[in-house]
Amino acid sequence: MPRISPETIEKVAAATDIVELIGSYFPLKRAGSSFVALCPFHREKSPSFHVNPQRQSYHCFGCGAGGTAFRFVMEYEHLDFPSAVRRLADRARIPVIEEAGDSAAAPRDQQERQRLLALHQEAAAWFHQNLLRREDAAHARDYLKGRGIGIEVARAWKIGYAPDTWTALTEWAAGRGFAREELLRSGLSKIREPEEGAAPSGNERMFDRFRDRVMFPICNDLGEVVAFSGRVLNPEAPGGKYVNSPESPIFVKGNLLFGFHRSKRPIL
Repeated sequence: MPRISPETIEKVAAATDIVELIGSYFPLKRAGSSFVALCPFHREKSPSFHVNPQRQSYHCFGCGAGGTAFRFVMEYEHLDFPSAVRRLADRARIPVIEEAGDSAAAPRDQQERQRLLALHQEAAAWFHQNLLRREDAAHARDYLKGRGIGIEVARAWKIGYAPDTWTALTEWAAGRGFAREELLRSGLSKIREPEEGAAPSGNERMFDRFRDRVMFPICNDLGEVVAFSGRVLNPEAPGGKYVNSPESPIFVKGNLLFGFHRSKRPIL
């Protein structure tokens, strides 16, 4: 199956102004350096949907929805990623260059990718709300404050908190409809390694990879959350100071530069 070339995606991203794009769907009102509106993804009476022209991103402080222009079109028009790229390419009058695919596995791989992206997007919002609202996240907020990171910065970067429990994230994600295999493929959940000589049963109990850590989302160059880095809060806790997501179908460590999606448009 043909796939859209990375060069085309880069050109479309550079040619799309997110304020102009979202403003073509519904009115936006300037509020300081950003634009605001009632969120299109949940019911609300006061505007909590913000569009930032400097970062070329949107974020709802009510429901946690957010991302780049591609993500907005996907969510608002219920499109998959290639269709969203084509929609924006047509809008910008950019020809879509496709590369040849090689097998019938491509649709299945694309579906898995979209599920993992959705899982990471929702997990980032969940971690973020934990940081803002949970009483047991007070020490995480204090840690960030001590580092000079206020709430507004935490919101802009979607910094979060992983609770000090074994299965909070795993149970939450399962309740959202994500399958066991998806949680394991994402690296957000783990299973205890079987004892030496014992064969895996496939029913091993899962637990959270990140526990009692400040969570930093790692995004690809489109602004999609693909992994996390968790900073330890208890210096006596096992593991390193930072625990990172393992590589997955959507995350290859050597291919990403942290924060690049925020600076890419000015560079281009």
